Parts: sequence; structure tokens; C-alpha cells
Amino acid sequence: MVSTLRLSDFRVPGDRSHTVARAWCRDTASLLRRACAALTLVLACLLLCPGVAGAQVIEATEARIEYQDNGFELTASFDFDLPPALEEALNKGISLYFMVEFQLTRPRWYWFDEKPVNTSRTIRLSYQPLTRQYRVSTGGLQLPFPRLKSALQFIQRVHGWRVFDRSAVKPGESYHAEVRMKLDLSQLPKPFQINAVNTREWNLASDWRRFIYTVPTDLNAPPPAPPAPPAPVPALPASPVMPASPPVPASAPAPAPAPAASADPRTGPFVQTVSTALSPAALVLPGSGQP
Repeated sequence: MVSTLRLSDFRVPGDRSHTVARAWCRDTASLLRRACAALTLVLACLLLCPGVAGAQVIEATEARIEYQDNGFELTASFDFDLPPALEEALNKGISLYFMVEFQLTRPRWYWFDEKPVNTSRTIRLSYQPLTRQYRVSTGGLQLPFPRLKSALQFIQRVHGWRVFDRSAVKPGESYHAEVRMKLDLSQLPKPFQINAVNTREWNLASDWRRFIYTVPTDLNAPPPAPPAPPAPVPALPASPVMPASPPVPASAPAPAPAPAASADPRTGPFVQTVSTALSPAALVLPGSGQP
């Protein structure tokens, strides 16, 4: 008996590959839609909870460079609050290390940018339970503070940090300066480093604060001379001191009065003169040889 021919007997072998390809495309599109939905959900959570995403950000409020004593010093200010988790760890004896990073870059159109300066500074914050004081250590300097707020205010202010010398830059050139502050997690104990990866409160950092600095061209000029001190006022001559007269004793005897002249005319000076002129020796007669 002859069997009836069916249309499936005339199917081309390549039709099965097309069916598999269409199924794969449908599965891929479904996976992409699910991934997009998950990404949209994550972004929505970040937008609806901005406090969790951006609460632990350090803000750089000021940054400038000043030329002092053949070197350039950085002055910068930051603003942040210490999260409760970090404050609790600090009070339990865990030291926190804040790092301030500074970079100086000069763009070049013909080659890669030049980076003459790339330096950092570490500030250590610790708590002493015996004295109940907070201690800030940086560059060999250690300062005690009775309150955490006072210690944080000192950390947030960077002043007089010598970031580079005059030999590292060229007078008259413009450079791109960058500065930022962050909590250095690499110096924490290992258990806290693992906890910091999963906890956003431990990721305390600021964005780069960028500004353009032009090196002055009069670096070789001598520093201005200090103002001359005022001329001293000549002192007036002292008045001569008169010698003091010797004191007169109170009990000195009074001088004796001169004797009064005698009232007797026979004993007066006229009688004595006359008697001397008419004395017998003056009335001697002349000698015999005389005429």
C-alpha cells in the first residue's frame, strides 16, 4: 500500500536551526529586560535614599598656595562630621588615619601631562582612655584635645604644609593643583578593613578640589627689607645737683660776744698813745758833743 506524502517530509534541514536561533533571541531579550529592571530598581533605591549614598562625604571648602622662604605652602579647609560608627570605634581604642593628598600637573599638548608634585600627609586621631583626651599626631607633632570636636576642627584645617620647593616648578607657568582628604582604610586593623568594605559609613572621602596656580615671576627678587625701627628720642640732660650744706648742729654754742670798750678815758687808746709819745726815753737831753 502506498503511503500518503506529508508536507513534513519536504521540510528543509535548515529550518530547525532558524527555530533554535529565534528561541535563543527570545531568551536573551528576556534576560536583558530582567537586568534592566534590576538596574532600574537599584537606581531608584539610591535616588530615594540620598542620605545613605552621600552622608559620608568630606567637602573641601578652601585651597590655596602661598610662597614662603623659597618654598610653596598649602592652605586648605575641609568640612565633615564623624559618623557614629567611626566615633564608637575611636572611643574603643581604634586609631583613625586621615590622608591629605596633593598633586600638581602641567598640561602639555605634545606629550603626556607633566606631574612634578605628588605628595601626601597623614594625620592620626586617637583616644586616650586614661586621660580622657583625644590626641592628634602629624609630622612629629602631637597635640592633646579635651573634646572630639576640637580635635576634628584641627584636622579639618591644613595650614603651612610645604608641598614643593621652587626647584620643582618654573616661574610664570600655570599648573593644575588638586587636593583632597580621605580616611585611609589600609592602616586600620584587618577585621575593620573587611567591615569597611561592606559598610558605607567607613568610606569617608572627598572629591578632588581643583584650581589653577600660576607661579610668580619675581621669585628671584630679594624679600622686602623689614621697616627700620623708629629713631630713639634723646634723653633730656639731668639738672645739676647742688651739694647739700652741712647740717648745723642744734646744740652748737653761740659765739661769745666781743668785749666792750672800756668807758674809762684813762685806759682808752688815746691816753695810751699820748703817754707813749711823751715818754722819758724820748725826752733825753742832747750829748755834750752836741752844740
